[in-house]
Amino acid sequence: MIFHPKQITLSDGSFRFGGEVRATAHACLNTPAILTFWKNFTYGQSTLSVTEADEYTFALGHAHALPTDGNAYSIRVTADGICLCASDQQNLIHGFMTLLDRIRMSEDGEALEVDCCEILDTPSVGSRMVHFCIFPETELWELGRFIRLSAALRYTHVVLEFWGMFRYDCMKELAWSHAFTKGELAPFMTEARELGLEIIPMFNHWGHAPASRVMHGKHVVLDQDPSKQSYFNESGWCWDIRKPRVRALMRQIRRELCDLCGEGKYFHVGCDEAYGYDLTDVKNMDAICDYLNEISDEMAACGRRIIMWGDMCLYRHAHYQRGWNYTCLSPSPESEAYMLARLSREIIIADWQYNPGEAPVETSETFTRAGFDCVICPWDRGWEHTVACLNTAKNGGLMGLLHTTWHTLSSGMPYVTLAAVGSYDGNLFEDYAYYLTHTAALLRKASPVFGDYRMAGWSTKQIEVLW
Repeated sequence: MIFHPKQITLSDGSFRFGGEVRATAHACLNTPAILTFWKNFTYGQSTLSVTEADEYTFALGHAHALPTDGNAYSIRVTADGICLCASDQQNLIHGFMTLLDRIRMSEDGEALEVDCCEILDTPSVGSRMVHFCIFPETELWELGRFIRLSAALRYTHVVLEFWGMFRYDCMKELAWSHAFTKGELAPFMTEARELGLEIIPMFNHWGHAPASRVMHGKHVVLDQDPSKQSYFNESGWCWDIRKPRVRALMRQIRRELCDLCGEGKYFHVGCDEAYGYDLTDVKNMDAICDYLNEISDEMAACGRRIIMWGDMCLYRHAHYQRGWNYTCLSPSPESEAYMLARLSREIIIADWQYNPGEAPVETSETFTRAGFDCVICPWDRGWEHTVACLNTAKNGGLMGLLHTTWHTLSSGMPYVTLAAVGSYDGNLFEDYAYYLTHTAALLRKASPVFGDYRMAGWSTKQIEVLW
């Protein structure tokens, strides 16, 4: 088991079942994705049918409800049945994931069982987000695998960043020739919603305009049509945000992505690593702040708040801990103060700091002191760095956590698990091998591959050519 509820009382015995089972549950647990999860997590040995009820419950057999007492959900398992109760739909799905995690094969191999227990559970961090990049090398099944694992790990949101891999109507050169269509992507959006995830669309509105990694020199638009240079700065790395045609294009992009991803509360506008943009000039700072505030107001009109990376706003202060590799790209304390004062407090700051030594991560404190909602953003750089971010999220008054994955999922998938478990229940084992083996076990259930070697685990191959 990978989840460790905040309060659990174990008792003798277990609830045994197998074959076709019938439950009474809220309609959110009667979807194709949820019913498939039940079959997968029961090793293909059980199917679930649901009689729908109005309450946020899941009842199998004859167990009595355990009051939630202000918790996100409660579970009671007796020898006669299971009863799960929750405060809302998302917590019901998360409680269901905890229940699935506790199902095992009986010792005689003739049934499935869940230990008798009583569980009360509430997440330590409210907004638990995870970021997934759809690169030109990404295959659609990898997107599906990641969504299913994220749901099983009880994340609340998945941020999807399309690196030239979504075919827009507004400008065809925003996508490489082998990019995915809306029709190809739509089923994954539906499955994510059925599994309790909100998809947050992302598009870089300032730096990273090539929709490519800077170290490889590709540019999704200009490598297809050099005549569109006027949309960008001289190097092509940043959008020319002062031009009305660029702002109009961004509005169309946001509209198409929101239509694809479905209803939600957020939109990620990127804005990190805007190399070559002069932040010593007040006019330039005004231009970017006005631009972002305008987007924030536009998105608020349709019920969304924007999220932006925070590095361009930060100056590395002398009082910050020495030896910590903070990424701060503002050129002076004055420019930091000016930009933070000018930006709307409706904007959420995503603080990507991948190498902090310990909590609290001081850059996140800078944003929260300035009055911003902030999510801290670990990456798979090491155990201690992730734990520092987790502790800052839980104890620093932050809005939440956004775990980033970038190009390293072929080795970093266990950190997705580490961040999820640490931000939900906080009971971390200081044993990386535990997260390697348990992530593999969870992934086999959430996204079975039925013998396909390339799709098994989280890397398409075990041996890399190093030279």
